[in-house]
Order: sequence, then structure tokens, then C-alpha cells
Amino acid sequence: MLPTMKDVARQAGVSTATVSRVLNGTRGVSEHTKLRVQQAIADLGYRYNALARSLKKKQSRLIGHIVPSIAGPVSPVLARAVEDQAQKSGFNVILCNSYESIQKERTNITTLLERRVDGIILSAPILPDHLAMIHERSVPMAIIERRAELSDFPFVEPNNYSGAYEAVKYLLALGHGRIAMIVGPTNTLISEQRMRGYGDALGDAGIPIDPDLMAAGDYGKDSGYEAMQVFLRLHRRPTAVFAANDTMAIGAMQAASHAGLNIPKDISFVGFDDTYADLTIPQLTTVHQPLYEIGVLAAKVVISRIRGAPDDYPTENILPCYLKERESCGPAPEL
Repeated sequence: MLPTMKDVARQAGVSTATVSRVLNGTRGVSEHTKLRVQQAIADLGYRYNALARSLKKKQSRLIGHIVPSIAGPVSPVLARAVEDQAQKSGFNVILCNSYESIQKERTNITTLLERRVDGIILSAPILPDHLAMIHERSVPMAIIERRAELSDFPFVEPNNYSGAYEAVKYLLALGHGRIAMIVGPTNTLISEQRMRGYGDALGDAGIPIDPDLMAAGDYGKDSGYEAMQVFLRLHRRPTAVFAANDTMAIGAMQAASHAGLNIPKDISFVGFDDTYADLTIPQLTTVHQPLYEIGVLAAKVVISRIRGAPDDYPTENILPCYLKERESCGPAPEL
């Protein structure tokens, strides 16, 4: 005869309610008691019937997580963090890739809703209309970056503005006056925040924004390379470049090196994210954003709403960034 929850409770010397709380990852159980219950489960070979529970409670214990692409430098860290925190709380995660496709994102959301997930986390959602699809079904959600401005949906993001401001301020302190920026996709709030931080840092130093020193990118390495080639053709090239992510900064560094420039003697570079920054030669100075902490917090936010405790976390959750100095910056050269 298969062991029951009552058998586990008897073996651990606790109530069945306590066993249930341990199995479901809910609060109110000490670490010592949790270990006793887990040991009793292992000793008895108890198997928790999650399907039966989901039918009874009308909960799937599943959270959907949609990312732009698991192949990118940012999404894998966020996905691992979300899954780690979800599993600690008794949930499993269904991971979906949108590949920056409006249709794919819509299909992912429809599929997750059909699977009756308890909550959804969207990393960099594409369309506000897609958020409305989830909201109309009363499914709790949390957004990681790329939130819709003035949206009432809970979100978690790094302080993009202050990170960019500090990066440019650092370059100014090194004596750089011609600081170029490679901007991310201009239709996102992230890009707007980082661009505003760049412009305000220059403005506070009395330096007007030069349109010739701004180039659009798509967060890919090739766009960083191409933007740097444009800067190199200027009559007076920049002495420093701030890129809106590390991948574009790496592409720009390659273009500068191929043009015969020494980094950082001839030109300095700062990125944003702190993903592959320590793998470049020289190592890239960058703005570190706490990606793992962002993913953990996003999972906590959506789980709090699943459990009917939305006041546990605020709607706006903005985590600090900081500049991580490495080898790609030096004093401004004389041109």
C-alpha cells in the first residue's frame, strides 16, 4: 500500500497541514521542521500527486516565463533565477522563447493560458496588447524590463538611467569630451532611459549632445561594429564610446582594433549588462546590472500575487546598477 500524507505526518511528528505546507512551499514552517518532513518523505517513498492537487485546488503549480531568446547573454541568467526561486516556492516553470516576434509572443501567451498556468513572467514583452490578454484572464504576471510606460502591471528592472549616467560621468572624469553612444532599439523604454542618462550626464557637464556621436544599434555585435565604423569616418572621431549593452560594445571594440586603434590608449569603451565583459581583450568596463537578483525578485512578485498577497511587493521594483571598472578605459587622448 502506498504511503499517504498522514503517514508522512506521523513519521515526522507533525500535522498533515504542516506536510502540505512543506510540499506546496508556503510560509510558516521552520527549516528544522521542513527537513524532518523531507526526511520522512524520503524514508517512506511518498509520492506527491501534483495533478490531483491541481484539479482539486484549480491550480497548476506552473509559471510561464517568456524570454526574447534563451541564446542571448541576458535571458539564461534570468531564466535560471526564475526557475530557482519558483522551485523553492513549490512551482515549476514553462520557458518559452519569443525570438522578438510579435506572433510568437502571442502564441506563447495563448499556449500558457491554455495550459492554465498560475502566473506569467514576461522578459522584455513586445506589445502592450499582449499584457492585456493576460490581464483579461486575471492571471497574475510580472514584467522584467521593457515595461509599458504608465502601466499598472508589476515590473522588475535595473536602474537603467542611473547606470548610464554613471558610465558617462566616469568617462567625463577621465577627461573625455567627445563621448559617442551606441543606442539600443529606440522603441523601448530601456533604450530611452539609457539614452536619457547619457544625455543628462553630458548636459550636467555643459556638453551638448552631438547627433553625429549617436548611432542606432539592435543590441547585436554587428550593429556595434557598424556604428563604430561610422564614428571612425567622422572628421573628429570620439575618444570614448558608451554602448547600451556589452554585445554592441564588443562589436565596436573589434572595429576600433581592426582600424589600428589601441584600447584604451587611443579610445575608451564602456558597456552595459556585465555579461561577457570579462572575456574581451582588454576586459570591458561596464555597468553591472543584477540579472540573477532581478529574476529572483520577478518570481517572488508573481508568486505573491498567485497567493493573493499583492501587497508583499510594490508595483515598481527598480534595482541599483553600478559601474564595474576593468581595462577598456583610460585618460582622453589628444586628437
